[in-house]
Amino acid sequence: MALIEKYKLIQAFEPKTTNAAITSNYITLKNAVTATVVINLAQTVGHTTQISLYQAQDIEGTGAKPLANDVPILANEDVGASDTLVRQADGVSYTVANTAKNKQVIFHIDPAKLDINNGFTCLNVRVGASSQATNFASGEFILENKYAGDEKN
Repeated sequence: MALIEKYKLIQAFEPKTTNAAITSNYITLKNAVTATVVINLAQTVGHTTQISLYQAQDIEGTGAKPLANDVPILANEDVGASDTLVRQADGVSYTVANTAKNKQVIFHIDPAKLDINNGFTCLNVRVGASSQATNFASGEFILENKYAGDEKN
């Protein structure tokens, strides 16, 4: 089975500087079994950049608030030295080390972790401002669909 037959890949945000904060669009998790958020950072100047997950009631961001239930987080604080992801404490945000390295942070989200009882079915990711024009980030959402070939996310 090809990757795109089971998973929907969505660009959270294109590569851009973290000189200012970055907020992705919201995506719906209504038809997803799981969601993975992958953030890549290129930090030429060390900064403790925070990456956070938010939930909303629709893709317009109605009622947006931080995700309240912790999810698994993995991080690689130096992808140039190793491809090993290290399990971090579960949470709704992660702050990278204050080092000038290329980094990767991954969140695994069960849609049931959203406040579904109050209609929260959408997710976005936010990257805090580093105030460093030479630090960059990019992000992707990877959704495992309930049904192979499901494109209604």
